Amino acid sequence: MRIESNVLLTPYTNFRIGGPAKYFAKAKSVGDVPALCRWAQKKNLPTFVLGSGTNLLVSDSGFNGLVIKPVFSELKISGQRACSGAGLLLSKLINRVSNEGLSGLEWASGIPGTVGGAVCGNAGAFGSSLSDYIRSVKVFDLKDFSVYDLDRNDCDFSYRNSVFSNSNLIILGVNFIFKKRNTDSIKKEIQKILEKRSYLSTLGKHSAGCFFKNVSWKRKDIDKEALLKNFPELKRFADKEKISIGFLIDNLSLKGKKIGGAFVSDKHANFILNSGNAKAEEVLMLSSFVKHKIFSHYGFSPEEEVRLIGF
Repeated sequence: MRIESNVLLTPYTNFRIGGPAKYFAKAKSVGDVPALCRWAQKKNLPTFVLGSGTNLLVSDSGFNGLVIKPVFSELKISGQRACSGAGLLLSKLINRVSNEGLSGLEWASGIPGTVGGAVCGNAGAFGSSLSDYIRSVKVFDLKDFSVYDLDRNDCDFSYRNSVFSNSNLIILGVNFIFKKRNTDSIKKEIQKILEKRSYLSTLGKHSAGCFFKNVSWKRKDIDKEALLKNFPELKRFADKEKISIGFLIDNLSLKGKKIGGAFVSDKHANFILNSGNAKAEEVLMLSSFVKHKIFSHYGFSPEEEVRLIGF
């Protein structure tokens, strides 16, 4: 294992924002993770596991600990089951299982990131979530340095969240189960999804995707009846599970709002983009401004979908 010092995290994130990690190491095997964590523990350092950095905003001051980047990406397929290493790109998983006539992840085509990161945030789209196809997750527990399989029912999966988001558990591998389907029909479905997502390529390279979570009507602070009465424009979401944050931001005429080098996309209101020289502080200021405007008008605040590191 090679542990580097003061490694700039900017090139490891889609935002292209962030200061240095005090220490940085690539875990080339499952066994490297416990070893690296023991090293960090001896130095009394916090650890952070970095996937592809597609859903992160890293502080300008960086991360004062050890960043571990898993790069082990083994994939075994047997029947309708697949076992993937945490470092495998989600796109490669989709490609491999679809070639085997295994269906379930077509909706995820075009979503960037690693399997581990996608499981941590329970990636989803078009009414489906990654957790729908997970049987268990192999984890490393920082509390007692044990390795074990966690059943999906114990992963606390919810909308863009899981037990892994804020816990001592590090994802090492994932066991999936899929459905058999004609390979040609899977490929056609994947092509349709990619065409739907093609507009994302026009938004700009440097972002972390959707910055805020859509708002569930089931949130404890949401009074559906009052909101529909006071804000007729929300009736379009009355029969849906969630209110589109992009719609709210657009409705408040916040597209194009800029603070420093960070700005709200004029094509997809739930995207905050880096014009090329944005600081993490400017992104946070802009997101806070958006949250304040939504709260002032509608009486509730959106929650970040992007993970904040080093703040």
